[in-house]
Amino acid sequence: MKTYKIDEYEFNEIIDAATINSRVLEMADQINKDYAGKKPLFLITLTGGMFFGVELLKHINLDCKCFVISAKSYGKNMVSSGNVDINIYDINVKDEDIIIVEDIVDTGLTVTKLIKNISAQNPASIRIATFINKPDCNNYKVNLDYVGFNLDDSFLVGYGLDYKEYGRNLNGIYSL
Repeated sequence: MKTYKIDEYEFNEIIDAATINSRVLEMADQINKDYAGKKPLFLITLTGGMFFGVELLKHINLDCKCFVISAKSYGKNMVSSGNVDINIYDINVKDEDIIIVEDIVDTGLTVTKLIKNISAQNPASIRIATFINKPDCNNYKVNLDYVGFNLDDSFLVGYGLDYKEYGRNLNGIYSL
């Protein structure tokens, strides 16, 4: 079993790169089918979502737009701060079919605030694609349209997920 250490914490690999690649391809295929004839606008959340977003978009066979947005709630801790800092910059989403690309949905707070913020600009539709979902933690009961993996409530690093900004570069998912 592969392990990765950050400070005093040892993380064990629970999903390998091959499994991740296969699942991302399946998700892209579903989005391609669901959006046939449309031109979606992908909003990729920084920083963690960019790893999943880039791999996902490599397999999207549609005319589409892609932008990055910022939505942070963790900082340097292992639990959400309860505050979400959102920056959508100057992206016009009016009448667009939006797909928000997230690295992880745990409590659902960040994605709920993103949906509220984006909805105020009157997009045609909003869907959520998340790499990881923690259904047991989702206090906001957010509807997720595309889910890579449903996992339990353990702290994760790898494939964009981090602890104190370390571990994002791992090509698998590691659990504490």
